[in-house]
Amino acid sequence: MIKTPYYLIDKASLLRNLEKIAYVREHSGAKALLALKCFATWSVFDLMREYMDGTTSSSLFEVRLGKEKFGKETHAYSVAYSDDEIEQVLACSDKIIFNSISQLQRFSEASSNHVRGLRVNPRVSTSEFIIADGTAI
Repeated sequence: MIKTPYYLIDKASLLRNLEKIAYVREHSGAKALLALKCFATWSVFDLMREYMDGTTSSSLFEVRLGKEKFGKETHAYSVAYSDDEIEQVLACSDKIIFNSISQLQRFSEASSNHVRGLRVNPRVSTSEFIIADGTAI
């Protein structure tokens, strides 16, 4: 008897999806990043890293997982970074995305050696769910 919850990953199906990702990467020049927020199953990272460029994360623990277990590019994004975790986030990431101009200014000196980005909210709704709708801000 298998104890639940139990997660079974069909590697053949996963591989078919990864081959599609590889095709898009090869033909477009785009990078493919694994969003750890939705799939942090590090037991298959060895397979996935062959087809992807790295990870993207939304917390300190996710960025650490990406660096330690996936081992390729790590991109960090969070709605807010705290003073006591920003150094650890920077130590584990190759690129950091800030959520506001004030956040970028606040951590400008600390992140000066990083590739940095800024999230832009065009106030155009793309979701039916208010929690995911940037226009509600």
